[in-house]
Amino acid sequence: MGSEWARDAERQAQMLTRDLSEVGLPKAYKVEYQRREARFALKTRGETLYFAARDFEGTNGPDWLALRLAVLSSAATSARPRAAPRGHDDLTSDGPESF
Repeated sequence: MGSEWARDAERQAQMLTRDLSEVGLPKAYKVEYQRREARFALKTRGETLYFAARDFEGTNGPDWLALRLAVLSSAATSARPRAAPRGHDDLTSDGPESF
């Protein structure tokens, strides 16, 4: 990827980081462009998700919208609290109650 593309990718990563904070995600969420690996890294609480730059190369140049959608949806998914496994002491029922 060319240096102009890399500079544009770094700007996109900065804007994505700003967007993550604007939608209410903690400041712990950050997007970086890693030139050497030609990928974007979404750093969240304790995990890092990678997005290969070549996956967002369109016919007329970079498809920044596709990148933004992928990163924001991944961030939203990782921000959701993980559901606890249901156990026998769960108060919810899978079927109709019989009294």
